[in-house]
Amino acid sequence: MKNVMIIDDETQVLKALQRHLVRKNWRVIAFNNPETALDYAKYGVFPVVISDYRMPEMNGVDFLRQFNKTQPYSFKIMLSGQADIQAMGDAINIAEINRFLHKPWDNKQLAQEMEQGLIAFKQNMGQLQYLKKKTMTKAEFIQWNEKLLEQMSPGITKVRRNEMGWVEVE
Repeated sequence: MKNVMIIDDETQVLKALQRHLVRKNWRVIAFNNPETALDYAKYGVFPVVISDYRMPEMNGVDFLRQFNKTQPYSFKIMLSGQADIQAMGDAINIAEINRFLHKPWDNKQLAQEMEQGLIAFKQNMGQLQYLKKKTMTKAEFIQWNEKLLEQMSPGITKVRRNEMGWVEVE
């Protein structure tokens, strides 16, 4: 599953990224509108997302912050040709990006970062599955607790009631 979502308001950038990434066997879903991309993100899984920083409708920091709500384990890359120190700080601290690359980007570096991102995503998903297996459900916990109580004090978990509904004690 090598899906990547790309968001940039410049059509030429989207086309260039698509050409390069398709050659690297990525399934590219590209958007020039961040709102549309956020709607689409609710229905697919994207191990990697690449966002431009400066866009007219919404900047990349706000986009990725909202994207995190639906896909928190995705590897996030921000591209920018005009970013300042404040923008980079916001990208790291607010949008929780994994990489910040300057435009024009180096195709080889971008491909390496994306492959590392895919590996990180798969590791996160593996850890999540492991934790789900190790975590007891509420019903499992109650059953385990009752079994332990019964071993410590036989009969304590068995309540006997008379015909009036009162608890009988032996």
